[in-house]
Amino acid sequence: MARSAGQSRWLIRLIVVKKVLLAVVLAAISIAAVFGDIHYAQLSDFAESWGHADRQLLSSLAEKGTILGPTKLMRLAVVSGLYAALILVAAWATWVGRHWGEWLLVGVLALALPLEIGHLLHEQSPRTIIVLGLTVVGLLVTARQATKSIRRQ
Repeated sequence: MARSAGQSRWLIRLIVVKKVLLAVVLAAISIAAVFGDIHYAQLSDFAESWGHADRQLLSSLAEKGTILGPTKLMRLAVVSGLYAALILVAAWATWVGRHWGEWLLVGVLALALPLEIGHLLHEQSPRTIIVLGLTVVGLLVTARQATKSIRRQ
């Protein structure tokens, strides 16, 4: 029984690490969107100069920012920033063993399900199937851990 609990805890920590990495990416997107909103008038110039400097990722981001427009860029910044903060709180609380953190992590994982199902319906690929599968497995493992914590109290 102790071995099963240790394996479950290890799996939960792995899920937390994956979510922290996602939160870092979302925070970077949020910062980039704020930058794009602040410097919206120069985005097409940035895209062109970055393209000539062989910085294709930055160039592509600047082009996408011009397509979105300033209002959608700010919405993207707010939503991705808030979601990153929510993930980080859930990850921290779960990592340090807070029971409410486990339930918040369950909520974060459940929140992603409709988006990932929609993505799978739009683009059927091995990658989208794997991502959805990992989210479902993570949701089940985390929910089981959270319900076990209730029983122990």
